Amino acid sequence: MRGNDVAANCVQLRNLLLSAYPCDMCLPEPLTPNLKIDLLAEITQSPDIPYDHAVLLERVGLRTGLDAVI
Repeated sequence: MRGNDVAANCVQLRNLLLSAYPCDMCLPEPLTPNLKIDLLAEITQSPDIPYDHAVLLERVGLRTGLDAVI
């Protein structure tokens, strides 16, 4: 999901889409006492982000300035 796919005033729909996960994925219980996030196997996997943010930054003219700062 890209930032402009859902209208900004549809906050609940946007939250629903952003919190969705596959049926076969087992999420850890966040209220587990002494939960060690760094021991979860999933923490070592980088997220797959199919959206190229550099294109958006170039389109609005911010990429050159950001590259200069970074």
